[in-house]
Amino acid sequence: MDIVWDGEKLITTGQFLTATAPDNALNGLLYMELDTNGNTLFTDIYFHPNDALAPQVGNSIYRSSHGLTYTTGQILYSTSSYLSIYGEQERIATVEIPFDGLQSWIFHCIDWHENILLTGQIQNHQYRNEGMLINASPTGHEIWRKYYGSPGLDCGIGEPYIADANTIILPGFKQYWPNIGPIANNWLKTWIVAVDSLGHKKWEWESPVNIESGVNTRLLKLSNGNWLYTTFEFIPMPGQIDDFAKSPKIVCRDSNFNLVWERYIASHPTSANYVIDLSETSDGNYILAGRISTDEWGGGCILHKFTPSGDSIWTYLDHCDPFFGCQHFLGGIAELPGGSIVAAGLYENLVEDKSHGLLIKVDKNGCIDTLCGNFIIGTREAEIVSKIKVFPNPTSDFIKIGYPIGDRIEVVDLNGKVVQSMHTNQSTEQEINIQHLPKGVYIVRMQEKALRVSYKIIKY
Repeated sequence: MDIVWDGEKLITTGQFLTATAPDNALNGLLYMELDTNGNTLFTDIYFHPNDALAPQVGNSIYRSSHGLTYTTGQILYSTSSYLSIYGEQERIATVEIPFDGLQSWIFHCIDWHENILLTGQIQNHQYRNEGMLINASPTGHEIWRKYYGSPGLDCGIGEPYIADANTIILPGFKQYWPNIGPIANNWLKTWIVAVDSLGHKKWEWESPVNIESGVNTRLLKLSNGNWLYTTFEFIPMPGQIDDFAKSPKIVCRDSNFNLVWERYIASHPTSANYVIDLSETSDGNYILAGRISTDEWGGGCILHKFTPSGDSIWTYLDHCDPFFGCQHFLGGIAELPGGSIVAAGLYENLVEDKSHGLLIKVDKNGCIDTLCGNFIIGTREAEIVSKIKVFPNPTSDFIKIGYPIGDRIEVVDLNGKVVQSMHTNQSTEQEINIQHLPKGVYIVRMQEKALRVSYKIIKY
């Protein structure tokens, strides 16, 4: 659902669903490297036993100045967050982020001096969400963390903006759900918090009620000092109780957050409208990605390029087929040398009950690139990985591998050391004896050409 360009290749991340994961943990973590035409260079799929890994929709991947790639998401069944760290075609670690509450989400990761900053939200024991900021080492070791919010409100934080060495701007939202009355009586606000280098609050700002839902992705600063971000307006549906639509828009505010201009980008408000990513392009303009639909059951993906003053340059809108039987989402944008745009997302066919990764490439004028076109990614990987089965898990003595791939199966400890290795045979099921290994957590991994599959197992 997200994508970055590292100067040599495209890197994307998302979910990989299969019924053969350990203990039926359906969601594997998908990491792919591709060339500029969408051809797969390398794929890594990682399955976590008992706890399904799921990256967030959009902005779940970050290419650091340290030369590392970070993907963020949530371990669904344990309701905690994780940070997965990749080097060059190698997953270095998948770090579970501890929390004190009911569940947590990590949405964004950026560089901060020699470390990284992670932002998101946590649901506390009062069933309210607070914004969360974590300062961590490049390897995911937590240095400090802060929570921000208000009693009785739901709050969350988007991608940080580094204003200077002692000022971090945290864009987010505040939302109140009343105890009585229809949901249409609630209110939403954009919420901006400035903190110092240790996370202590310096000042904050809130938008008027209901005209904004919060900063969807990130806050960008224009050359004239104004702020730019995307959001949506809360539109109660006439004659309907507890139902609402979203009218996505681009908002520009001055240095004091007074409104300069706003531009709506959907002709018809529906609950299916989203704006997920916003990025500056190399020519000094801006582009957003998301989903726009005239019906809550349909879904068309959108790319929209505009000037710093909000004037439209071009719009690419793709309604999938069948119109009322599928949905398109675009959750991340990467610009290639020359100005072409590659966007990654999700294609969901409701009629066939199938989901695929979606990759779209347009040229600098917003026309579909005939060299790349619309790609449904992950099809080959799905055919191979859907046959593999690793069981039992947990285990005390033997692991069975159904339909192994490649010529070698490796068992690796959490420090990355290969503790056992064996050649695959020609049978459809192979057994590995791990009785001699100490109790703990290990990774069983296999690789066939550019496809690597890893399964986390527990030895008791």
